[in-house]
Amino acid sequence: MKKVADTLGCAIAPETVRVRMAPSPTGFLHIGGARTALFNWLFAKHHNGKFILRIDDTDTARSTDASMHEIYTALQWLGLEWDEGGDKGGPHGPYVQSERKAIYDAYVTQLLDSGNAYHCYCTPEELAEIREQARAEKQTRSYDGRCRHLTSEDIERFAQEGRKPTVRIKMPDTPIRVDDLILGSRNIDPATLEDEVIVRSNGMPNYNLTSIIDDAAMQITHVIRGTEHLNNTPKQIAIANALALEVPQFAHIPLVLDDAGRKMSKRHHGDLVAVNRYREQGYLPAAMLNFVARLGWSYDDKQEIFSVDELIEKFDLARVGKSGSVFDIKKLEWLNSHYINQLDLSARTDAVIPFWQEAGLIDSTEQRDRLENIVEAVGERLTTLQDIIPQTRYFFTDEFEYEPKAVKKWWGGSDEKREKTSEILTHILQILEEVPSFDVETVEAAVWKYTDENDIKRVAAMQALRIALTGTSFGPSLFDIVILLGRDEVLKRIPRAIAHL
Repeated sequence: MKKVADTLGCAIAPETVRVRMAPSPTGFLHIGGARTALFNWLFAKHHNGKFILRIDDTDTARSTDASMHEIYTALQWLGLEWDEGGDKGGPHGPYVQSERKAIYDAYVTQLLDSGNAYHCYCTPEELAEIREQARAEKQTRSYDGRCRHLTSEDIERFAQEGRKPTVRIKMPDTPIRVDDLILGSRNIDPATLEDEVIVRSNGMPNYNLTSIIDDAAMQITHVIRGTEHLNNTPKQIAIANALALEVPQFAHIPLVLDDAGRKMSKRHHGDLVAVNRYREQGYLPAAMLNFVARLGWSYDDKQEIFSVDELIEKFDLARVGKSGSVFDIKKLEWLNSHYINQLDLSARTDAVIPFWQEAGLIDSTEQRDRLENIVEAVGERLTTLQDIIPQTRYFFTDEFEYEPKAVKKWWGGSDEKREKTSEILTHILQILEEVPSFDVETVEAAVWKYTDENDIKRVAAMQALRIALTGTSFGPSLFDIVILLGRDEVLKRIPRAIAHL
């Protein structure tokens, strides 16, 4: 049986491994959040453990049901199914934090009664003044703990003034040891930690309180999350110690960075970091999983492509790096193209049909054989499934413009060149009207016979005809296009091109 290394030197049986993801439903699922979910899911699968999806919606002003639904659908699209969660239930529910307030309230009462927490009546103006003074004095703490020792008279006076208190945890005066499975161990100087607000003035608990309480209540053994949470870890350990709760093992994974070394964020990168954006554009979940897995983790610095089963087998926190990982869209595109090309013709056709339908190019009456033939003609040209639209639009409609650059290069910028192109198309039109059989071999032989006998460069005739039929100078084999369009459509489009010339 596999064993999971413990920073204290003991081992945890694989059936007890429990990890979680706790997204806030305040927007779309971030690519970094997907990476966190994947690492947790892989770790759980590798050790035959459980993956829990907990929703952190204590920010009631920004949390929405729509965002929660989007997070669910994005994770399901990636194939990261959870064992316990808000929509599935489980032995440690509820799994939506807004439904657990009574649990948090009981723990807050325990902290207050034990003297490990206190009410803070400082107004926003007073807090701003305290922060400014701390900044001027170059203090590491931005709150001086002045409400730690309020008298009953102070509290009564503040209450009469209508002040609504927060609750702060008393930070210990001794170092807090943080053991991290990726970053190693360190002792946090208590002088750098201020008394954290754990309950807002509106009575809602804060992240650091709810997170560590739920981790203990849900028997989470390992907290695998981004390094942006690193500063929260000693605060959560302090809260757990004050409540005599079990502290999970922590593992902080590096940030996802852009090519300028900045953190990939919703603010700076918009929907570039939204997982569902890639679904809508036609990226395959297998490609996304492979790509996201390699953001900060490597197996041997050689293998780039992993199946899901391989990821589960090989995933190890010891192979997660300590430095940030660059989000390389070109690598994602390469991976996606690889996975699209691994699909057989029928599966690839199934995958692109929704994109044709959404673009209004096909309906239920379209012949399946023709669709598969079009996909086969496109071949390995798809980077995303959405690319099927510009690559094949002309198969379904003649409402297209001729690309100016293609026209200038192949039809000609001078009157003489355009007249020559018109002449070529006129002869090809006549040839295609008269060919006895409209198949690739017959059409191709007839066109090349004409060009060779008249000393016309094959590429010139080919591109002139391609633009006439598709509006572009690139795409599948020209004669595949001719046959897929059919004689009637071809004989209709060539005169239109001649008239344009």
